[in-house]
Amino acid sequence: MHPQIRQDHPGACPICGMALEPEHGAGQQSEESHHAHDELTDFTRRFWLGLALTVPLFLIEMAKHLFGAHALMGLSAIDWIEFALSSPVVLWAGAPFFRRGWNSLVTRNLNMFTLIALGTGVAWASSTAFLFMPSLVPVAFRSGDGDVPLYFEAAAVITVLVLLGQILEMRARRRTSGAIRALLDLAPKMAVRLRADGGDETIPVEHIVLGDRLRVRPGEKIPVDGRSGEHTSELQSLAYLVCRLLLEKK
Repeated sequence: MHPQIRQDHPGACPICGMALEPEHGAGQQSEESHHAHDELTDFTRRFWLGLALTVPLFLIEMAKHLFGAHALMGLSAIDWIEFALSSPVVLWAGAPFFRRGWNSLVTRNLNMFTLIALGTGVAWASSTAFLFMPSLVPVAFRSGDGDVPLYFEAAAVITVLVLLGQILEMRARRRTSGAIRALLDLAPKMAVRLRADGGDETIPVEHIVLGDRLRVRPGEKIPVDGRSGEHTSELQSLAYLVCRLLLEKK
């Protein structure tokens, strides 16, 4: 999303907070792909643990409002159960969002992770403070029964939903990156360059510089974009044409 951001190791963009994509290079792509796989595995683990705790938390909260469960179990007991269920979800499962949100504040590049970290963090922290010290809540802000407003389930549900969104995005990005790498692999790795004495030599494509004259034999792929020496038509490489076709379809 921000091509001006470059770094020599995997990580998140300091502007938008999204994971950085690898540039060309087999060794680097292998390292980046391994990092992306680890990140997806980590987020998936956090999501499933968060979901396992959030589902009963959500059901307890709904039962409290719809079926009067607090009358059976006691409101104080339910509040402590919600605190116990939501804390691992927000503090552990949502830890990557807090790290990225903090980085956005340090770099002064506010993004969606700033919003997520502030929203879930404030909801959980304020509910915890009100649970331990209910006297902090003015009477005007209490419910008709004098209950203290708590938002444990909201913080947990938001964390799990954002984790799900990140997992779906990482999977889609991994499939797209794999397709692009497969297209780039179709491009030739070697090219035939004409020397000044009229002969030719085979060189890696990355050694081609502006002004070189190349020979493309019948049946060979065009290694780079260029202009024909005998005609006025422009020549474009296979990778360029395929990528352009994909972009036009989108």
